[in-house]
Amino acid sequence: MEHIPAAMNPRQAAVSTSEPDVYDDGFLRIEHDSYYVSCDGSSIFLPRKEFLILSRLTRNVNHIVSTRVLWEYAWGAHQPCNAASLRVYVCHLRKKLLPFGLNIKTLTSVGYCLCLRQHVPGTRRNS
Repeated sequence: MEHIPAAMNPRQAAVSTSEPDVYDDGFLRIEHDSYYVSCDGSSIFLPRKEFLILSRLTRNVNHIVSTRVLWEYAWGAHQPCNAASLRVYVCHLRKKLLPFGLNIKTLTSVGYCLCLRQHVPGTRRNS
């Protein structure tokens, strides 16, 4: 596998090196570099693009991430932004997260927000 310097790789260049490798709030765990996701201790398989979208959203929990930022993180800046395609991926991801009480809100023509609510460890949340 060829190594691409961060300056040449748009996805890596968009991510600050000071960001943590792991997001873990005791319920949702994302291991960004190893493509691992679990909710309430249950592993969730996500295709690469869905994982990248969730990974970027967890770096800004409860804050809006613009459509362009999500697109460039998952597809790279070299691909023209396709908001309709991104919307489909977010829809698939939303369906996988909903049983765990996780929600991705849409701000039309702006972006997306991963919204987390308080939860009791060891129990699944219902929407």
